Amino acid sequence: MLEILPKVADLEPAEECRGVLLRLLREAEEFPLFQHLSVGQHLRRAPLLEVFIAAFFDAVTEIIRGGLLRQYQVHEEDLQVVRGCIVASRQFAVHSNRPDRIACRFDDLTANNVWNQLIKTGLGAVRPWIRSVELNRRWVELMAVFDEVDETQVEMRDLKRLVFNRHAMRYRVVADWVRWILSLQSPDLRAGQNESPGLLFDMNLLFQSAIASVLRRRAGAFRNLQVSSQDTGSYLASVSGSATHRAFGLRPDVVMWRGAQVAAIGDTKWKRVEVSRSGYLKPTPADIYQMHAYATKYQCERLALIYPWYEGLLGSKETSFELPSVGELRPRVDVLCVDVHSDSFDLRSGGATREGFAALFA
Repeated sequence: MLEILPKVADLEPAEECRGVLLRLLREAEEFPLFQHLSVGQHLRRAPLLEVFIAAFFDAVTEIIRGGLLRQYQVHEEDLQVVRGCIVASRQFAVHSNRPDRIACRFDDLTANNVWNQLIKTGLGAVRPWIRSVELNRRWVELMAVFDEVDETQVEMRDLKRLVFNRHAMRYRVVADWVRWILSLQSPDLRAGQNESPGLLFDMNLLFQSAIASVLRRRAGAFRNLQVSSQDTGSYLASVSGSATHRAFGLRPDVVMWRGAQVAAIGDTKWKRVEVSRSGYLKPTPADIYQMHAYATKYQCERLALIYPWYEGLLGSKETSFELPSVGELRPRVDVLCVDVHSDSFDLRSGGATREGFAALFA
């Protein structure tokens, strides 16, 4: 198993890198499946794939605690006593000379239905990936609960056709896990029929989604303030002579609104910001040009570039840049960093820690 982990600082232990990824996944709204993940130290030492398998097992356990969904199914079987109704056509044709056998059709309340079959499919798919003794023990215990369920292979196309009625609604999280597990299976790079799990996360999207989620949650403490992410519909320019042909679309990561007016704009960057010789944070020119475009189009004075914080920024100075005036506005870009190693996502400006995100909303 090969793990490529998101590293922020130099010589960062693998446990801390796993913790960063799990913490961002838990906060990110674009990845709702992982919002109940634990970020405990015992999980950071385990391979990431086993962390996700443990979370899948937790979801299955919740289903078991509530009782497996049972549905009536029609069965036809040759019995010695009447159960349900007699299938006359089969009785008189096949068993005409067998008074000891009765062809019956009856309804049976059983857990052998598509909902429990998909769970068993997911359990069977993760079995080759498990290495730890504890997960092996849990897998055996869970499989024993589904002993009466047929090992029918549920395909991805079957999952897409599922209809979650009021009885099956509690299976939605487990179905999402099974869908994710089946999507992991990809052909091996070598020839043959072997399969290996593969999982990739776009760290730029993950960081942006996590920060937007944190800001949206904390904006509730401020009156008449809303936070939107990936705001679309604005363009920097239009083709000369044609007001309808717009060009160069703008999509800031985070926009804070007070009513219909833009209060602040933030753009997240999953990369390390450098420090100049004088101790100030030094974004790339392209990042500053981008913020200038936002200030011009949105008529906004408060802008922020948000980077992940790392120990190399200790001792750096608070950094802001004054942009050229836009009419009567005096736009300013604050360079901020978020400590992704902390569950509270502390906001830092240079080497100083700010009180939560309050300064960004002031």
